[in-house]
Amino acid sequence: MAALVSPSRLTAFVLSAGLAACGPGVSDDPGIVEGEMVEMPFAQTFSVMERDGYRIVDIEASVVTWGGSAGGPPQRVRLVLVPRGKEPPPLTGVLAGASVIRTPVRRIAVNDHPHEAMLRALGVEDRIVAVGGHNSYDEDLRRMARAGEIQQIGYGWHMPPTLDALVAARPDVLIARMADLTHTQHMERVESLGVPVVPTFVDAEPHYMGRVAWVLLMGMLTGKEGEADAFVEMVAQEVDRLKSLAATQPRRSVLWAWYRGGGNRWAVTQRNADAALIRDANAELVLGAEDDPELDTFSDLSTERLLRDATGADCWMIRDPLSPRFDDRDVMSRFRAYQEGCVFWEPGRRHPAADTWEIWEMGEIRPDWRLADIVKMVHPELRDGEWRYLAQETWE
Repeated sequence: MAALVSPSRLTAFVLSAGLAACGPGVSDDPGIVEGEMVEMPFAQTFSVMERDGYRIVDIEASVVTWGGSAGGPPQRVRLVLVPRGKEPPPLTGVLAGASVIRTPVRRIAVNDHPHEAMLRALGVEDRIVAVGGHNSYDEDLRRMARAGEIQQIGYGWHMPPTLDALVAARPDVLIARMADLTHTQHMERVESLGVPVVPTFVDAEPHYMGRVAWVLLMGMLTGKEGEADAFVEMVAQEVDRLKSLAATQPRRSVLWAWYRGGGNRWAVTQRNADAALIRDANAELVLGAEDDPELDTFSDLSTERLLRDATGADCWMIRDPLSPRFDDRDVMSRFRAYQEGCVFWEPGRRHPAADTWEIWEMGEIRPDWRLADIVKMVHPELRDGEWRYLAQETWE
């Protein structure tokens, strides 16, 4: 990937490629949209065109199963963002079947933690009227969800939205994680109830900065475009600083494999956004594979495969907040990372009073925080300051 640059958004007169769409009533061939392209730095799963004072957003991505591959054809949707007080365009021709969203949106339903983080980064978390559940990292949102002051509609990685709770929240829009193809029909039902849906595919972005780019779309929806631009630029600049710092150190290698428990299986990071973090820390990703947006970032591999091909890794990131501890010393002793004391895990900043972790909320849109930890893990000379998400593994 080219060096990260300032994400100031320029426009150029272009023709947008036609997209098939998964929304209700949308044509399989909505055709070509003419207008000015609004540059969305780093984004690969959505694009934005502007014409006649409104925006046309095309979203396209595959739904990839956890640790697996795309479960069907790409999902596609076309949205029309129209400022309040402006007459919306007729939904004919290339806009036939598109969803109209009045901006700025004032009441927002979300069903995943990163959505909450994006809105909080823009200072509009007070517009959230429904969340997935009561496990928000944010104190106020968690308190309001438990008190019934905002609705709980179910987390998108687990279930489609609960319609009764969603309708009771009276949102202007549902920002919905699309984690399962079976959720598509439920989103059509939500649309039929008069609630526009913005499907999100944050995890499908092939580079970690693409996940940050979704903040730009949230800025358009909420009228906070300046704040969104500033946020993305801040993250990009910090990433560039960390990459330059890591480049001053000798290149080393990292095995990023989490123990899955019974059967001696490991979730081994191999590609896409998480692999890019390792590369940008000036490290080789052991067992790395070619990037592929049709596959998840990790693959399920055996202990035998690790013993055959990964014992020479300089460092090992061995578990995330929920994966079990691996304590077979006979196996561990065969790995250089264990011998040299460079085995780390990812506590992820669990909230002391709730079953929630910051890394799965703000961590999705602050890859610079994650990269800073990885740089320190890989390069001992740079291990100063506090760790945010990582900690050295111990077997005491």
